[in-house]
Amino acid sequence: MTSMNCRSLASTSFNKDSPVLLQSVSVDVRIEGFIANVESTQIYKNVSKNPIEVRYEFPMDDESVVYHFEAQIEDRVIIAECQEKQQAKETYDDAVREGYGAVLMQESNFASDIFSCLVGNLPPNAKAVVKFGYVTELSLQPDGILTFLLPAVLNPRYNPSAQSGGTATPPDHTPVKIGAKQPYKFEIRATIINPGMITSVSAAKDELNVKLNEDKTRAEVTLAKRFVANHDFTLDVSFEEVAKPHIIIEKGEETKDGILKKDVLMLNFFPELKADDYTSKHEFIFVVDRSGSMLGQRIEMAKEALLLFLKSLPPGCYFNIIGFGSSFEVLFPEGSREYAENSLKAATDLQQTMGANLGGTEILRPLMHIYDRPTLSTHIRQILLLTDGDVTNAAAIIDLVKKNANNTRLFSFGIGEGASTSLVKGIARAGRGRAEFTKEGDRLQPLVVKTLKAAMQLAVTDLHLEWQLESGGSSDIVQLPKDLPPLFAGERLIIYAMALSDKVVLDGKVHLKGKIGERPLEFGLDVDSTKSIEDGSFSIHRLAAKAQIKQLQDAGKDENKAAIVLLSTAANVISCHTSMVGVDKHRKEKVSGDLIRKNIPVMRKSKLLMAKGTTHKSALGCSRAPATPPSTCRKSSLGLTLDKIRSAPASSGAFGFQRVPGSFQSELVAPESRAEPTYLSVVSLQKFSGEWELDKILAEIMKSPIEILEKAAPVKAQNVWATVLALCYLDVKFGDKRDEWEMVDRKARQWLDLQDRDGHTLDDLMAKARAVIDQL
Repeated sequence: MTSMNCRSLASTSFNKDSPVLLQSVSVDVRIEGFIANVESTQIYKNVSKNPIEVRYEFPMDDESVVYHFEAQIEDRVIIAECQEKQQAKETYDDAVREGYGAVLMQESNFASDIFSCLVGNLPPNAKAVVKFGYVTELSLQPDGILTFLLPAVLNPRYNPSAQSGGTATPPDHTPVKIGAKQPYKFEIRATIINPGMITSVSAAKDELNVKLNEDKTRAEVTLAKRFVANHDFTLDVSFEEVAKPHIIIEKGEETKDGILKKDVLMLNFFPELKADDYTSKHEFIFVVDRSGSMLGQRIEMAKEALLLFLKSLPPGCYFNIIGFGSSFEVLFPEGSREYAENSLKAATDLQQTMGANLGGTEILRPLMHIYDRPTLSTHIRQILLLTDGDVTNAAAIIDLVKKNANNTRLFSFGIGEGASTSLVKGIARAGRGRAEFTKEGDRLQPLVVKTLKAAMQLAVTDLHLEWQLESGGSSDIVQLPKDLPPLFAGERLIIYAMALSDKVVLDGKVHLKGKIGERPLEFGLDVDSTKSIEDGSFSIHRLAAKAQIKQLQDAGKDENKAAIVLLSTAANVISCHTSMVGVDKHRKEKVSGDLIRKNIPVMRKSKLLMAKGTTHKSALGCSRAPATPPSTCRKSSLGLTLDKIRSAPASSGAFGFQRVPGSFQSELVAPESRAEPTYLSVVSLQKFSGEWELDKILAEIMKSPIEILEKAAPVKAQNVWATVLALCYLDVKFGDKRDEWEMVDRKARQWLDLQDRDGHTLDDLMAKARAVIDQL
C-alpha cells in the first residue's frame, strides 16, 4: 500500500482509446470598447478507478491578464489565490501528497504565452468544473477593425542549444490529437457592447450567428457550427468613431489593497504626424525565418511580405536580407547595400527562390551577427523580423534586443496559426518597434505597409505626460508602465495612470508631449470624473498592472522579482513569478490510492510538415528539417507564373480571401483561384526609383496594345507617362486597396516631382491617363 505521505504518480499520455477526461470547454467573451473580459469554463470527469491529476496546457496571448481561478469539485468550490510561483507549487504538491484536492494555474517557465491548469486528486467518478477569467486588449487593424483573438493552436517549441539560451531540460510533452474529431465540446459566445453603433461583426474562419439590438449598440454572438480548436478563433468588430481619443476612469474599491484600491485611468491616443516626419535615411535589415516549421503557406506569406517591403522601400536607404534556420545566410555578406536597381534585382531573385530549407529555428545567431556590426553613421538601423516564433529561448532573444535598442529598432511579424506572442510581442517591445500577426488566409499587405511606415518614421523622443488637474494634485498621478511605449503615427497608443491619493479629483486635462526631430509634439485629452466607471472585475486596473509587470520583466526578470511578485499579488494576476493555487480542505475524507496523471491533448489539423534532410530536435522532440529544394523557375512570391497572376480575380485577396465590409457573416470567401490580386503584378514592375517603363508587360496588364498607350502620351518621356498610367490604373482598379500600395504611390510621386513633364501638372497628367484607362 502507498502511504498518504508518499503517494506514487504515474503519467499517461493521450491515445485514441483513452477515456475522455475533458468533457467540454465553454468560453464567454464580453467586449466593451477596446477591452475583452473572458471567462473560460472546463468540465472534467474522472471515469477511471483511480484518483487522477489532470494537466491541461493551452496558449494564451502574451499580454492577457489572468485574474481569477476556481474549481468546483463535487459540491465544494475552491477559490484560488495568487502566490509566489515556487510557494504556489509547494502548496499544491503538499496538498496532493496529503490527499487533498487542489488546483494550480501557472505560466510556463520558458514562454509567457503558454499556461497550464492542474487539477489534483480528482476522485474516481467525480466531476470538476474549472473556471478562470482573464482580460485582454483588442488589437486595432489598419482598416479600423478591432480584433479579439482566442488562441487555440499550441505549436511545439524549438529548443535551441544551451549556448543560445535553450532550456537544459526540454518542456514536458503535450499530446496531440490530429484532425477535426475533437474528443470534447468547445463552445464560444460573445457579447459586444458599445456606446456608439456596432457596424460589423465577423470571423475569419468561423460562421457566426449575430443578433443586434434595435439601436445596434449591443450584439450577441454565437457560432453557427461546432468549433474545433485546431485554429485560433478571431472576432472582428467595427464601431463608429473607433479612432476617437478618449479616457476611461475605473474606480478603485476601499476594501481592496494595493492597486485595486486606487482609481486607474486608461488613456487612448490616436496621434497623427506630418509628411516630413518620415525619412529615407534608414538601413532596413529583413530577417526571414526559413526553418522547417515555416514549410508550406507560411514561407509563401513571408515571401510575399518581403516582396512588398522591397518594392516599397524609398530611394536613398540601405538594406540587406538574412534567412535563418539552424544556420543563417546573408544576401550581402559585406554589409547592407544602397537601394538601387542591381541590389533590388539581387533581392527579388533571392525572394523568388527562398524556401523553408534551413533546418531549426536559431533566431539568436543572426541577430547577434547584426548587432556585432557597427551601424551606418548616416542611416538609422531597423530590423524587420518575420517568423512563426516557436522557440524556447525567447527570454535570451528579448534580452539581446533590449541591450541594443539604443542603436537599432526592431519590428516583428508573427506568421501562421500559433505564432508565439511571447517572442513576437516581446522583441518588438524590447526593440522599441511594433508587432503584427498574420494567419493563413489573412490579408498581409496592409500590415506590411503599416509596419514600413512605422519603421520610416523618425523616433519620438522625450515622450511624457503632463497633467493639469483643476484641483491640483498632479504629482499624485503616476503612469503605468513607468517608461512609455513608442509612438507611431495613426496608431492607437494606450497609457495607464493611477491616482495615488483618494483626494485627487480627476477633472482637467492631460497632455502627451514629446519631440520628433526638433519639432515639438503635443496631444491633449479631457479628464472628466463624472464619466468614471465601476467594474467588479477591475479590468483596467489589471491591464495596467500587467503593463508594468511586462516592463519589469523585460528590464530584468530575476532582478525585478520582488517588485513583480508584489504587484502581481496585489492585483491578483498571474505572472512569470506568481501562480494561482487553491486547496480543497473541506472534503470529509482524504483521497487515497495511486494517483494517475492524465494529459489533455491539444488539437492540430495535421502533423507538422517536415521534409527529409538534416533534422533538428524541437522542444517537444519533433524533427525540424529542410524543405525540398526550391524550384529554379522564375515565379512570383506565391509560386505563380506571371500569366497566372494576370488572370487572377481582381477581387481576390493575396490568398483568395477578402474582407467584407459591414458584413455580419463569416469573412471566408472562396474565389475561383487562390492568387495574388492583380495590383501586385503592377507593383512588381516598378523600378527601385519609383518609375515604370512603358513596355508590353504593363500594357498587357492594362489589356491594351502598347501602341495605343504610346500614341496617347502627352509628354516626351515615356517613363513619365508609364508611371502616371500605372498610378492611375492602380487608383481606378484598386482604389479600395490604396492602403496596401500607399508607399509605392508615394515613391512614384516623389520621382515624378523631379522629372520634366513638358509643362504639365501631375493632376493634368493623371486626368489624361484616366481618360485613356476609361476607354480600355
